[in-house]
Amino acid sequence: MPRKKKRSKKVSGRKKKKGKKIAIFVIITIALAGALYYYFKIRPVDYTNFSQRIDGVVNEQLVELGVTSKDIVKIYREEKKKDNVSWVSVTKEVQVSRGINMEDYKKSLTDSLRQIGAELYEAELSDKGDLLSMKIGKRSLVMQNLLLRYPLAKYKVSIVIDDLGQRKDLVKNFLRLDIPLNFAILPQLPYSTLLAKELNNSGYETILHLPMEPEDYPRTDPGQGALLVSMSSSQIERTILRDLKTVPGVSGVSNHEGSRFTADREKMREALSVLKREGLYFFDSNTSSRSVGEEVARELGMSALTNQIFLDTKDEYKSICRQLEKLRRRIFKSGTGIAIGHVQRKFTSDALAEYIPRFREDGIEFVSLSELLKR
Repeated sequence: MPRKKKRSKKVSGRKKKKGKKIAIFVIITIALAGALYYYFKIRPVDYTNFSQRIDGVVNEQLVELGVTSKDIVKIYREEKKKDNVSWVSVTKEVQVSRGINMEDYKKSLTDSLRQIGAELYEAELSDKGDLLSMKIGKRSLVMQNLLLRYPLAKYKVSIVIDDLGQRKDLVKNFLRLDIPLNFAILPQLPYSTLLAKELNNSGYETILHLPMEPEDYPRTDPGQGALLVSMSSSQIERTILRDLKTVPGVSGVSNHEGSRFTADREKMREALSVLKREGLYFFDSNTSSRSVGEEVARELGMSALTNQIFLDTKDEYKSICRQLEKLRRRIFKSGTGIAIGHVQRKFTSDALAEYIPRFREDGIEFVSLSELLKR
């Protein structure tokens, strides 16, 4: 019996020791959980300085792009807090030059942010490629909303390329420019119909480049399908309709030559009445200061425009560039501009290729004649 009591005391002692260990473990676990909870949920975490570092990186990148304080459209800062975490959220909208590649900027910014441990969470480029929206931060916290955009187009210009139809290959020099050019196609030539269809299918605006009698006719021949002042009203109508069949899908009509015809109010009224009935606008090439084309068109209630500058009267690169510069200055004064170039000129497409980026950086948008008429 005494032995049994001794054994019971030993068992009881072991149970007490085991109970103490469990109690200690529970206490330590609770304490550790409390510490972790405090560390992650209660202890204040301030990311304000990190927000400022992000802003510093963004500003450095913008300075490299040539951005100045005048290019900042809007900026505001807001103090944020979530649970135990606080930070500063910066929203910034900045205007950048149209010469800047948005995708290249995004990549450069991402690399710079990575060096300080920040992330670019979202980057959305608009369909037109003129607006880049980004969210930047750390640990899912958005510390900067950055919006880059190109200048809003304040100005519009329309370029018309004349004299298509004789050859097919010449137009390719202008198609590579990738701007909404207008192509004026002469009627009844080997490639008149083919070019009209191909250009329309490619989304370009086409117009009938309607030959009209010049002052020195017949010494200067305006070409096939020409309107002459000696024609009757019915002859004028038949000629126009025949010409339109060879250049399908046009939006309007311009005059080729025509210094004598466009100065004749009665004949222009007869011709433009046919165009109005066909639902076409008139673009006066302005080959004569005595032209009444736009004036008569407006009297008839038609949409009409007049050429302002011939780009390549001289087929010289520097001369064409001077004309483009003249066009640019004119646009700044009036808000819009219209110019004519010729498909057969050697240097017109090259000069345009040089000036297109300059125009875009100035907020000048290339549009069709129809778009210009809306304005």
